[in-house]
Amino acid sequence: MKNQLFNIMLVIVAVAVTLLAIAGGAYFRAGLAVTYGEPSTERIRAPHPMDNIEATERNRQTAWELAQGLALVYTIDHGEWRIVENNLRLLYEDIKEIRVAYEQEHIDYLQAVQEHEYYEAATQAAELAMDEWNALRDQRDALLALGQEAPALPEMPETPIPHPAPEFLGESFYMFANLHMQFLEDDRQLLVSFTDEEFDAVWGGVLSVAESVQQNILIDEIDLMTERDVSRAINALTGLDRATETLIENIVLSHLHENAIPNEEENRRRFEEVANNYERVRFYAGEILVDENEIVTYEVYQLLLQYGMLRSDSLRDSLVQMLGVFALIAGLFVLCLMYLGFYHPTIIARKKEAGVLFTVFVLSLALTWVFREFSFPFISLLIFSMLVSLLIDRRCALFLSPVMVLISFFVVEGSLGYLMFYIPAGMFICLLSRFTTERNKVFLVGFLATIIQFALAIAVALIIDRNYALANLNGLFITAGFAAVSGMLTVIICTGSLPFWETLFGVVTPVKLLDLTNPTNILLRRLTIEAPGTYHHSLIVANLAETAAFDIGANAHAARVGGYYHDIGKLKSPHYFVENIDGENPHDLMEPISSAQLIIGHVSYGLKLASEHRLPQFVRDMITQHHGTTMLKYFYVKAKESSPQVDCKDYRYPYEIPQTREAACVMLADSVEAAVRATMPSSNSVDDVEKTIRAIVSGKLNDGQLADSQLSIKDVTVIEQSFLRVLRGMYHERIVYPK
Repeated sequence: MKNQLFNIMLVIVAVAVTLLAIAGGAYFRAGLAVTYGEPSTERIRAPHPMDNIEATERNRQTAWELAQGLALVYTIDHGEWRIVENNLRLLYEDIKEIRVAYEQEHIDYLQAVQEHEYYEAATQAAELAMDEWNALRDQRDALLALGQEAPALPEMPETPIPHPAPEFLGESFYMFANLHMQFLEDDRQLLVSFTDEEFDAVWGGVLSVAESVQQNILIDEIDLMTERDVSRAINALTGLDRATETLIENIVLSHLHENAIPNEEENRRRFEEVANNYERVRFYAGEILVDENEIVTYEVYQLLLQYGMLRSDSLRDSLVQMLGVFALIAGLFVLCLMYLGFYHPTIIARKKEAGVLFTVFVLSLALTWVFREFSFPFISLLIFSMLVSLLIDRRCALFLSPVMVLISFFVVEGSLGYLMFYIPAGMFICLLSRFTTERNKVFLVGFLATIIQFALAIAVALIIDRNYALANLNGLFITAGFAAVSGMLTVIICTGSLPFWETLFGVVTPVKLLDLTNPTNILLRRLTIEAPGTYHHSLIVANLAETAAFDIGANAHAARVGGYYHDIGKLKSPHYFVENIDGENPHDLMEPISSAQLIIGHVSYGLKLASEHRLPQFVRDMITQHHGTTMLKYFYVKAKESSPQVDCKDYRYPYEIPQTREAACVMLADSVEAAVRATMPSSNSVDDVEKTIRAIVSGKLNDGQLADSQLSIKDVTVIEQSFLRVLRGMYHERIVYPK
């Protein structure tokens, strides 16, 4: 309960520190005291790359107006030729009809001329007859006047009927007035004067010229240029006189249609090309927006207002925004507590691990707040990710790292690029920390962190700044270089600070575990010399415990270290323990209670040695818990044989039962190894070993020694199989060689 109250207080303090850091961070900073139209009191630089939207919009509007003024590009509408061709065909049919009418009229005229000539001859003959009759009459009248007898006059000839000369009326020419095109008199005469072959040839020329011009020449209006195009097409024809050429030209010009239509695709392309060809005005990080004592223009003022760099006049707006951020932070803390409670309950239950996480969090948050105005990537967030991974748990660090980035986002007034860089960078650092347990790979981890962060910085810049990143390669590589250096510094600082965390909090890091397993360690060297049997026993226990812990997902390194040091208390009287006895057993000459107290005393002496040599707390816990409250049955039974009035408490270890899965693995491995070793002289079959393992584990369960170990029934089964697999390899039957 005390641990839980302590951890609750840590959570409350962490929330308070977080809210204070955010409230005093860059996200809710007071802003700049700048007034439009007045001199600036300070030199203002762009805190990050910024788009000058006002200037960019002005350039865009200018480009749009230029695009609007572009002359349209036209293309030929070939569908107009069908209309022209149809109109020429209709005209051709109408002219043919006129020609037929003219030919019939000409035939009628020729017949009238012939009849007129006939009547002319008849009239002349009648006139001669009349002249002759008149002459006879005159002669008769003269004779009668002289009284002479005059002959009788012949019958008077008929008076000739006057017959006017025929005229060619040309009524067929009036049919030209009904055509959709008007012809001059000369053209009419020319059209009816052609023979059929000549007319068809001329009309073929009309069609050829009209099609050539209509289909190949862009016509937006029938003007002088069009007449020149038609004339050039007519000149290509041969065997025509000037009158015929003029006729063809008049017909073609009268029927040509405007075929110019806007080329929408080309006009759109040219419009977009010009409209989008404007300069995007952009300020880069550190570039001066307005200098000290320089008048703040409307454009600069709008730019500062747009990016939230001005002091807010409305406290209410800030409060509302702050409440929203605080609600989000509270939600993140609840989410983290739920995750730790479900998947890492030991962090919540224990002071040490909770204190480490709290300290790393506050330290990283403080560094983030200090460097909140720094332009280049800093290492506080990466330090958090790597330290949590090394000091607590890698999976826990993978979950908490993005949460820390989101919290710091409000402290430094982050951006999308900030999130895109630090979330993957922190997760990479968490995963790479796995290899820092091997000293020869620490440099490799730093090198990989450098490469990854350099590449991430480049990628994020290309995504966020787009073409502007390539336009400022110098700034791009400087930023990426700082990111790369921060990656190397993160690894150096974290691995270099591990002794501090080990000393201050008693945290056992993977590197510390490797040091503890070094055979040159003083206590291990003493075991090899003063208690070789115990040392050998400890090695086997370490192997068994490590294998079992690995198989159930516990800390295998911690289990191995616990196996190495669990029996260091036997250094006080090594020859009183069975694995070191060579010859007569000294317990045969001692009282059972004395033997029991001596055996039980190896735990307290082990704790004393652990304290003197500053062994980590988890090793001391395993020394205390590796026997729990089990009974020394051998000496208890021996005492009962001599005196029935024996208190069993005198023969039980007065210590704590295992509190962790790693300690439970060490307890079971210790008991199993001793039991299997004791049965080996009489039996070494695999079945017997398996029975022994199950008997030992069942005994510990029934005795309540595993009640607080956090082991599940499945874990117990896995541990039994792990022990059997290791012992089968160690105590397998050997071939009996001949002498």
